Amino acid sequence: MADTVSSVQSHYGSDDLTGQILRALEGAGQDLANPNAETFYPADQLHGGGLNTTKRQAELAAIPDGARVLDAGCGIGGSSRFLAQNFGCRVEAMDLTQDYVDAAKALTEMCGLETQINYRQGDITELPFDDQSFDLVWCQNVTMNIEDKPRLFGEVFRVLRPGGRYAFSHAAGTGTGAPYYPLPWAREPHYSFLETEDRILGWLQDTGFQVLENANEADSFGSAKRPTVDLGRFSVMGEDMPERGANTQRSIADGRIKGMIVVAGRPD
Repeated sequence: MADTVSSVQSHYGSDDLTGQILRALEGAGQDLANPNAETFYPADQLHGGGLNTTKRQAELAAIPDGARVLDAGCGIGGSSRFLAQNFGCRVEAMDLTQDYVDAAKALTEMCGLETQINYRQGDITELPFDDQSFDLVWCQNVTMNIEDKPRLFGEVFRVLRPGGRYAFSHAAGTGTGAPYYPLPWAREPHYSFLETEDRILGWLQDTGFQVLENANEADSFGSAKRPTVDLGRFSVMGEDMPERGANTQRSIADGRIKGMIVVAGRPD
């Protein structure tokens, strides 16, 4: 477990990440004098498909205005800011990588959403929240780095209020062969935990969830058209993202992985 944690943190960590993001956005012509959440969308939607897949997941989740949300595996805060600005959500956000948390805080303060979003570093399989605290738990392309998915699902179930929802996107294995590495979430297989669609849905049901939506969407892993703002070679995920994204598409085309967006409900 400790080796997995350090591998994930090393995979995503980056020095001066906030500075890198701001310089890339400024170079692309983004107005940083009076930013809002939209200003950062070209850089902060780290998952494949960008903002379009965030909107799609939000649509499937049917988010009520003003919902209390846990963004579990928040990255640099792109989804947290999207949910706060567009739905008035109050968000608790966690990520394992401190560099991401620091950048998320800085960007959120710049666009004036810090009163709606609280960030902290931590392991989302050990949630520091009371039972039945949230209307929605949100994960985007996080669970591929979680080995003990039943433990995660149990924690999510615990912190959801009755009637609450868990919305997450995931790259599932198909059992027909390993994907091609390096991938966006793992350069090596030892910290990539895909599992099959049947096992994932089975664990959710064993936890007590009702599966409300199960959309199999390749777009959530990079085939959707991304925003047109050109950041050059910069990517929060690293300069080798073109190769890793191409490996994702090759793995999908060869039937080795499949994209899922799942919405599961905690019964009333």
